[in-house]
Amino acid sequence: MEAIGGNIKTVIIMKTKALVLLFFTFFCVSCDVSTPFVVQGEREYILSSDCGTMVIRGSSFSTGVLIRCVFNGNYVVNTELLKIEPTSGEDTITNIRLRLNSVELTGKEIKTKRGDVITLSCNLQSTVPYQKSRGMILILPSKFITCEEKSIISDTIRIQLKN
Repeated sequence: MEAIGGNIKTVIIMKTKALVLLFFTFFCVSCDVSTPFVVQGEREYILSSDCGTMVIRGSSFSTGVLIRCVFNGNYVVNTELLKIEPTSGEDTITNIRLRLNSVELTGKEIKTKRGDVITLSCNLQSTVPYQKSRGMILILPSKFITCEEKSIISDTIRIQLKN
């Protein structure tokens, strides 16, 4: 009789372990994960000027996009001149926010120094119901970031969110 009771305990323990493993797998697979994106074909894109360098990199999570610009020099950032758009006419960019060293930017013009980090966060969403976004955004040439009153972004920067 004791042998039968021992086997039942073993079976219950094995089924419980299998159930826990199944739930763990389900929750891990169903979660969105943050993925680094590609800027101009690279994991990090470096812009150089007389003022120093600026490194652009970031990641996306579901519809959220985080673009980090790390400054190695003195630049001026004019928040009103940012030109960002999706490549597809079926996508839209919403909830654009800028932070300087993790503090929300409220001013129009910000002077950066070596080591400062500007984070641009936004959402890329499809306007077509039940369809995912195309996964690419463009930062267009503008005087968003300048060095000695010259624009740093002189060419369109392509950001591929899904690699």
